[in-house]
Amino acid sequence: MRLLFDIVHPAHVHFFKNMITALRASGHEIAILARQKDVTAELLDRYDLPYEILGQPSDKGRFGQGLELLRRDVRLVALCRRFRPRVILTRSPAGVQAGRLLGIKGVFDTDDGPAAGIHWKAAAPFAHVITTPDCTPDYYGPKHLKYPGYKQMAYLHPDHFQPDEGVLSVLGVGRGERFFIVRFVAWMASHDNGEGGLAYDAKVEIIRRLERHGRVFISSEAPLPPEWESRRFSVGPHQMHHALAFASLLVGESQTMAAEAAVLGVPNIRVSSWAGRLDYLNELEQRYQLTRCFAPGDLTDFWQELDAHLANAELRPLMQERRLRMLGEKQNVARWYVDYLTASA
Repeated sequence: MRLLFDIVHPAHVHFFKNMITALRASGHEIAILARQKDVTAELLDRYDLPYEILGQPSDKGRFGQGLELLRRDVRLVALCRRFRPRVILTRSPAGVQAGRLLGIKGVFDTDDGPAAGIHWKAAAPFAHVITTPDCTPDYYGPKHLKYPGYKQMAYLHPDHFQPDEGVLSVLGVGRGERFFIVRFVAWMASHDNGEGGLAYDAKVEIIRRLERHGRVFISSEAPLPPEWESRRFSVGPHQMHHALAFASLLVGESQTMAAEAAVLGVPNIRVSSWAGRLDYLNELEQRYQLTRCFAPGDLTDFWQELDAHLANAELRPLMQERRLRMLGEKQNVARWYVDYLTASA
């Protein structure tokens, strides 16, 4: 069968890449429409996934985002008429909007659900199928399917990912040397409207505290101040997860990277107004104790937790034990998806 993947973010490349590879190997035809967001195209090239490119994130607020969505809808409709897919798979509203217009099955994956606000409202009504992690307590009707895992387990499950120590030489750190990754986000996504994380002064303090204990590498969606350029995390995007797997601690604002660290069994804490509002991160925190999040108004507790993390030499082995429990209860999400698509063909 023919399948069209609508990819608008680098994280979507990771989510879909193993599905695409398995489906191509089974003889299915694949088309990809990508958006020039950060390193999306670079990752697709790296994994030898042919694609067409359209657009980039808008910096003009809701109007700009709406205009970008309309343009993407038009391009997707044209691509569908040319490629004639049986299924469109996406984590973006455009894919399911185009699918609904043309009568093509649109599968929309989300782990944010209604918490994503306008992003959810623009996608869910048009989707023929909505897939979510099984920790989602809500039921979205007959079109809702739940898989036993998290989106990160489509690419970080041990079936697909084994950390490569070669990344340590790229970073310039020795084996066993402590190093930390700090991740700041730009808060420009449609679902981040009105959300926030760390103030500049808090970011400075985080870096100061971490540097007492080891090397600090900063990954940021927004431009870095000149004084932080020497700490910029400069490995290739395909090496990010390998570096994360060996980090002593991840600190920052990113929900996605926190979940990635959790699935890898790497200690992580973050500050975000999303605290307590995302089901998959709530489960990773409350059921498996693999992540911690603090609201921007809870910095006193955050500083205490950060210091406790830095002082606990047994934390990483403990996190690995918790990870094994989680892996025993969840599945390879890429395999689940391929099985679903094949069975429903």
